[in-house]
Amino acid sequence: MMKKIVSGVEIWILSAVLFSCSNENVQHQRDTTNLTVIDDRLELTRFAEDPDIVTPIGIAIDKQNRIFVLESHTHLPPSDYPGPDSDRIKLMRDNDAGQPDSISVFAEGFEAGMNITISPEGHLYLVTASEVWVVYDRDGDGRSEERNKLIEFTKPDYVYAHAGLMGITFSNDGWMYISRGNVGGQGWKLVGRDSSSVEGYGDGGNIIRARPDGTELQEVATGFWNPFDLKFDHKGRLLAADNDPDSRGPNRLVHIIQGSDYGYKSLYGNSGIHPYLAWNGELPGTLPYAVGLGEAPTGLLDASSTSLPGDYQGQMITSIWEESRIVRINLAPKGVSLTGNTETIIQGGPQFRPVSFASDTSGTIYFTDWVIREYPNHGKGRIWKLTNKTGEDALEPKSPYANYEPNPEGEPLQDIYASDSVDDFVKLRQALTAEDPFRRNAAITVLSRPLFQSQVVNATRSNNADIRLGAMIALHRSGYDGGDEIARRLLVDPDQRIRQYALKWIGREGMTSLRSELDRALTAGAVSEELFKTYLATVRHLRPEFVEAYQNQTTNESKGIERRLPSGFIESFIQDQSRSIALRAMAVKYLENPRNKVDLLVSLLYESESAPLRLEVVRTLAMTPSQTVAKPLLNVILDRNNPTQLRAEALAALERQPVDLSTEIIPLLEDEEEDVQIEAARYLRTKASNNEVKSALKETYSSSNSEPLKRQIAIAFSQGELQDTPSRPGSLEEWQTALSDKGDPERGRRVFFSVHSTCSTCHAIKERGGDLGPNLTNAGQSKTREQLIHSILRPSDEISPQWQGWYIEMEDGTTHRGRQINVGYDDIELYTQAGEVVSFEKTGITDYGVAETSLMPPALETRLTINDMQDLVSFLEATEQ
Repeated sequence: MMKKIVSGVEIWILSAVLFSCSNENVQHQRDTTNLTVIDDRLELTRFAEDPDIVTPIGIAIDKQNRIFVLESHTHLPPSDYPGPDSDRIKLMRDNDAGQPDSISVFAEGFEAGMNITISPEGHLYLVTASEVWVVYDRDGDGRSEERNKLIEFTKPDYVYAHAGLMGITFSNDGWMYISRGNVGGQGWKLVGRDSSSVEGYGDGGNIIRARPDGTELQEVATGFWNPFDLKFDHKGRLLAADNDPDSRGPNRLVHIIQGSDYGYKSLYGNSGIHPYLAWNGELPGTLPYAVGLGEAPTGLLDASSTSLPGDYQGQMITSIWEESRIVRINLAPKGVSLTGNTETIIQGGPQFRPVSFASDTSGTIYFTDWVIREYPNHGKGRIWKLTNKTGEDALEPKSPYANYEPNPEGEPLQDIYASDSVDDFVKLRQALTAEDPFRRNAAITVLSRPLFQSQVVNATRSNNADIRLGAMIALHRSGYDGGDEIARRLLVDPDQRIRQYALKWIGREGMTSLRSELDRALTAGAVSEELFKTYLATVRHLRPEFVEAYQNQTTNESKGIERRLPSGFIESFIQDQSRSIALRAMAVKYLENPRNKVDLLVSLLYESESAPLRLEVVRTLAMTPSQTVAKPLLNVILDRNNPTQLRAEALAALERQPVDLSTEIIPLLEDEEEDVQIEAARYLRTKASNNEVKSALKETYSSSNSEPLKRQIAIAFSQGELQDTPSRPGSLEEWQTALSDKGDPERGRRVFFSVHSTCSTCHAIKERGGDLGPNLTNAGQSKTREQLIHSILRPSDEISPQWQGWYIEMEDGTTHRGRQINVGYDDIELYTQAGEVVSFEKTGITDYGVAETSLMPPALETRLTINDMQDLVSFLEATEQ
């Protein structure tokens, strides 16, 4: 339900034991509920459950301790759903600190409700996926008699619940803050009651604020995926819990400041991987997150509003919906912002899905529980109470909207934002050189004002690279008319960051007049992989068809606009020997349709002085099976003057070629290099039915002292065929223990792309591989080693919705499996495991539905050695964009 769609590697870390709740208090020890209160000073009790409350999302408590709960009935209800046809806000009272004394319907008639809160004036506000409402109970009878729509989307016509409006909160000075998801890349416009508006196309999610009456609508920050909730902490810092795109992570707690950009843009699709994107402040002009969170955080609560034990002071509480747990976030200053870490205080099983929090005047915490993972309305639901059971050393609950505590660390930010005179330019210019990115960003935001424009233009010629960079970003944000000339000049700046941002500015603003000058960015100094990818992205952005389509919003979803390189662009780039070897090597992986470019690729194998180029060529040839490829690869392998890595990669590539070269490979079992020996054994594993191959493998097994080589050979034989075969883990626990040892990431790369693991059939890393499963380029940044191991060993424990498998059974007895399914009037389309969209006529289908297991093949570990698995996990752990 609350999970964004969808995060990087599928995570499956929870028990499959079903969750059944008793009326007893949940103790520290695990019991049949599979729910643990890890902090034994706390007590968790069930306050209400279905049928009294079903699929609850938002919760709010007013000064009279009346508990309001948003009950969902319109979230993808099944066709036979028996519930109401609209969402409701229920009112509960808890006079005796036990079960609800009364439950009534406070208001109803809403669709796609997402969250609720109480304003400083005591009114209830509701945010749906597409609207913001204020709901009045002026006579205090517990039933709303009036409601006003304050803000609404005028486009698009339809907003998916997890990509539209999400969270709502108020500052103590009365501003209303709303979080908006990325609306799937669609063009959007939000309009307030005074016709003030905010709009975008291809941007990321936003934080927006308005007056309580829905007027003076304005953007505060951008660059989010789907920020489900936002809250002010005790020092007045605005924090948001943001879900991560498919291949970028982790989910993050973000400290939001005025005019900030947190890196994501929906124009570039769901993966979150594009050279114009950042997730943790990697690119100039973007800000890092404060704390990495678990998968699908949904609710936030300032512990200062509770009566939790005193060591919770200054912390936040958040629900991690996907991982069935509640954590405390330990916050600490970091410059003018903050950082921290998380600690689990409640851990549940698959039928514990906590969502939103509220606290009453005594500091008791109430939170909603969606119960089961299914997104559609399902009739289940709970509300829990969390209390400090000892009452000792308890926090004094802070009243809602009370004065914020002093925040001396943040004072430099306030000083920057208060700048309103050209005389402040010296101070702002100095802030551009600060180590703290939040101070730099605040200065950029202020320098974007027209007041400072002439001074900022001059600053682009500063001797200080940080000042040049900050000035350029400020001009970009301000929409400066003379950007072409400044961007042209900075394309050859000695600082690589500045060249990279100049390319991004040119591409984002469609400066087609500079199309012929982009190469200057590659010749002015060192070129990193990121700069090169930015260069290619900018070439794509300046294609006339893209510029026209983007500026005119010709497609409903911006991410659907094609951004293609000119025909033959990469081929010409690779063959241009006036360019550096490093640049040509970088370009190889971007070659489109390499199957049609085999002659070109093979010719590059013979550039003997170009090892980096040849390595990328070999890796590309690995994905282009062809009889004409095998012999050139073999020549690379047999030439012992070649680097070991090149020879090993060529052997790995040879596995995929439709030619049996076993006779030539057998001698390599005794090569001087262990990496070559291992790859030779991996190649020969599939040929072990051949007596000559079998004999050679057995002989090598007997004579070798290399454990990885012996394990590689042993896996090719049945039990008992070899003497003293190494033991293999038999259980999940044994595998987890074995995989705690680190492996070799370079070897792991070859495992990932091998025919034995089949990982690259469905997953891509750094431009190579399939797309049936999530892109794993940033897997090591998003997930812990333990999570990676679990996802490999138990892929079906818990499946993220975006990667949910589907099946179609045909009358002829065949079954087809794939990822996406579109049911039409006459046919059903399935994105199959072969990577194709296939249409099946309904007349030939006997059954179809959601697959109970992951599309990822089970028992991968049976096809790999312990060393292979260690290497594979270490490779995934080491990946980064």
